[in-house]
Amino acid sequence: MIEQINYNVLSQNKTLRLADYGKTFVILPILLVSSVILGILSFNYFTQTANQIQELALDDLQTNSEIEVYSISNILQNSIYFVNSNLERIVNSPSITNWNITGIQRLLDLALNSTNYVADGYYLLDRNGTLVTFTGINKEQYAPFKGINLSHRDYFQIPKLNGTLYTSTVIESNDSVPRIYISFPITRSNNTELLDPAVDLQQSRSNSTSFKGVVVASIAAKTLGNFLESQLHPKFNGEIGFLDRDGTIIYSPNQTFIGKDYFGPEFQSFMKTSLKDNEERFNNIIHKALAAESGVDEFSFENSTTTIAYQAVLVPGSQGQENRIGTLFITIPHTLAGDVIGLINAQNLVNFTIILGIASIAIIVTIILLRWNQILKNVVDVKTSQLTDSIAKLEKANEDLQSHDKLQKEFINVAAHELRTPTQAISGNLELVEMTYLPSMLQETSINQDEIAREFRDLVENKEKLVEFRKALISTYRNSQRLEKLVNDILDTSRIEGNRLELHKEFFNLNEKIENVIKDISNKSSNYREPNNPNNPIKIVFEPQQSPINVFADKLRIFEVLSNLLNNAIKFSNGNPIIISAIKSKKNKGISPGFDKEKVEVPYDQDVEIVIVSVIDRGKGIDREILPRLFTKFATKSTQGTGLGLYIAKNIIEAHGGQIWAQDNADGNGATFSFSLPLDL
Repeated sequence: MIEQINYNVLSQNKTLRLADYGKTFVILPILLVSSVILGILSFNYFTQTANQIQELALDDLQTNSEIEVYSISNILQNSIYFVNSNLERIVNSPSITNWNITGIQRLLDLALNSTNYVADGYYLLDRNGTLVTFTGINKEQYAPFKGINLSHRDYFQIPKLNGTLYTSTVIESNDSVPRIYISFPITRSNNTELLDPAVDLQQSRSNSTSFKGVVVASIAAKTLGNFLESQLHPKFNGEIGFLDRDGTIIYSPNQTFIGKDYFGPEFQSFMKTSLKDNEERFNNIIHKALAAESGVDEFSFENSTTTIAYQAVLVPGSQGQENRIGTLFITIPHTLAGDVIGLINAQNLVNFTIILGIASIAIIVTIILLRWNQILKNVVDVKTSQLTDSIAKLEKANEDLQSHDKLQKEFINVAAHELRTPTQAISGNLELVEMTYLPSMLQETSINQDEIAREFRDLVENKEKLVEFRKALISTYRNSQRLEKLVNDILDTSRIEGNRLELHKEFFNLNEKIENVIKDISNKSSNYREPNNPNNPIKIVFEPQQSPINVFADKLRIFEVLSNLLNNAIKFSNGNPIIISAIKSKKNKGISPGFDKEKVEVPYDQDVEIVIVSVIDRGKGIDREILPRLFTKFATKSTQGTGLGLYIAKNIIEAHGGQIWAQDNADGNGATFSFSLPLDL
């Protein structure tokens, strides 16, 4: 009936939808296709235009940056060449030949005046590296340095060794100012008389060229940077930088980095923070620039792109070779190209808005025409949804009722069977006592003490009857325990379903608890015997591999779990021995008892230590029908038991933060039931 109602409603809804869609599909596709075509054509046109304009702007930007860096590089090369010429003129002057300090000082002053826009000092060092005289922008401030020995500096050692012009990298000066030094050696052949009182006569007449000292010019990094900045046009939207041939920063817009090694940890740390782990791409551009003579690259970061133009700064060196001082950089952000793209995007937005407006008006008109059908469709959809939900709820309620009814019937049948068996045994044993051994004991009339005493004496004297009487009492006691366990299982199930299961945790040795359970079951389970040899009880093997294994758990509840698993194993062992193991493990180590081909994964944290207890039997294994619901209520294929034991064991273990599982043995003989408990609690 429910399916028929659902089918009728859905059929009606489908008919309304088809009618609605038939009208809609006639009008809407025309509007949508027209809007899409106009949008695509407009988008393609303006996108192509924007790309062409952007390419032209970028080409112009790159060309301007290359021209600018080349121009400034030539200006810098000419300025340094002028400094070199000053040094050469001073070295070849008569004042140097005659070692006329006054004349030399005048030449140094003239050289500084002509190149003070780039150089900040000129110096004369004798053949021992001693500073004889100098001139500088702050001459009075550096007067105490006169007479110091600078023979350890490269700008003294290398010209002395090679006899050629030398240009240094950035050097930290005695006043802690980073500078580039250019030095020219003073040499004389033996046929030249040098009026220097410090020159030995024998040495001056030597047959070889003699080294007399060096004339040095210094270029402060800050002075050089100011000179470079002055060469940029005021309206030029870019920045300039200069690195020497070793990668030391001679000039940067951020002057705190002047003199720092670009590839050093301090500056690289700044780059990593600024570029957010994109510094490697930027460093590759710098490496390329330091190795090349000129070039241009682009660097994109976040939403901006920058053009980087670079040009090597070369000055004449020895034997006609050019000496590379460093590399000049100019960076220009793509602000102009970005502005152009922004304008085009704005125009695109206006066009799309117009097209969208036209399409929207047409769609609104169509929607108004179809509004009535839409209202009807919505009503049908709501009713259909409500009816579908109601049907689903009814089906779910029906399934729950059927499941509950089935479970209730199963429980009643199982409970009736489990109650009937021990009560019949107890009743039969008591009737046997009344009829055979102690008739007067259970009479409801007045008790005859003498008669009872006589019956006891006769019973004691008759050994055969005494043995039978003892068996009847033992049977009565065992069946009463069975009744008690059934009642306790039902109570535990009620507590579990009502979330009222309580744990009383304490520390104890799990190995001792396992041994106690084995003893208890061995004493109580005399009815579990080998099928072919009833006189031999089933053997239970437990050899502790690690001792002690201390756990923090409820003793009685863990005892109950172990008892349930062992009783279950005994029930299906077919008289074969049962093995128990307890080992410590960690997450994803799992357990592989030797018979299984696969490991059982235990979902704990890697650092949490656990103990895994396994009960292994060699019976017929787990029934395929029972396996999916093995740890649920009333799951059993046995003629004995309620099927509550494994359900209770599962909930007890999970209440301790552990896990319980089962699997057939790999060789097909028997099954293994295991549970885990955390140790680090």
